[in-house]
Amino acid sequence: MIKTIYKLEEAIDFAWELSKNDLFASYHRKKSKEELKEAFEKALSTDKENIIACYREAVLCGVCIYFWKCEEKYAQTIQFLIGEDYNQTAEEFIDYISKQLTGYELFIGVPFTNKNANQYFEKKNAKCIESSIDTRLYNLQLQTNEKNEQIEEIAISNFEEYAKFHDKHAVPLEMYYNSKNLLKDIERFRIFALRESEEIHASIFVKTSKNISEIFGLFIDKEYKDNGIEGDLVNEVLMRLYNEFGTVMEVVYFIDEESQDELNSALKAGFQVQDQYRCYKLML
Repeated sequence: MIKTIYKLEEAIDFAWELSKNDLFASYHRKKSKEELKEAFEKALSTDKENIIACYREAVLCGVCIYFWKCEEKYAQTIQFLIGEDYNQTAEEFIDYISKQLTGYELFIGVPFTNKNANQYFEKKNAKCIESSIDTRLYNLQLQTNEKNEQIEEIAISNFEEYAKFHDKHAVPLEMYYNSKNLLKDIERFRIFALRESEEIHASIFVKTSKNISEIFGLFIDKEYKDNGIEGDLVNEVLMRLYNEFGTVMEVVYFIDEESQDELNSALKAGFQVQDQYRCYKLML
């Protein structure tokens, strides 16, 4: 039985026990029960978020927090926590959400360590749109002032030209931040592009905040890879964040598992590997 949760106390303890266990955790990871509690409280107070629980013979089996964006037919889980009998509980959650959000795309993130989740989605033939290494840099300090003079900042004035390059990479990856959505949020982003022979061949874009900033993507044309450009772009972003915000508490950076050069450049800049993550897409 699926039930909507209206009170934090109904599910927070159960959710925390699963969240802190690698075999049952969801993504994004929560570092503390207090942080998980904040996610619950936000969902309880927001119109476009919901918390549902699955009960079987009056026993709590799973908790799911999700949000949706009507204009884009986009939905994503914030927590997808299931104890025993993973397949049946996951099916009940997805069936419930699909009846509410018919025609939407639903994105569900799980850690690599949650074997039950990954096996379930693989068996279901869900499309894995992202397989990433989660890296973090804490308490940002400026390590270098060296700049690549071919790198320029993208603003509204030159965004139209940049958008063509951006979508060449973002659209095949089914990334939420295609050029249209990136432009909507451009005040929150800093975007840098490398230009050579009057053409853009690489870029990086970061959502900024003094507390937590996140590098959402680094794109490089195939013929320009393996030339140290990854490191130049990462350093450009870190210099800009430090100059604008000072010591940012945390910089998040998800890197494709097959992008070894990108990972090496991040590690050299001070990022640390935290986890591995999968994101699956379902059509509802």
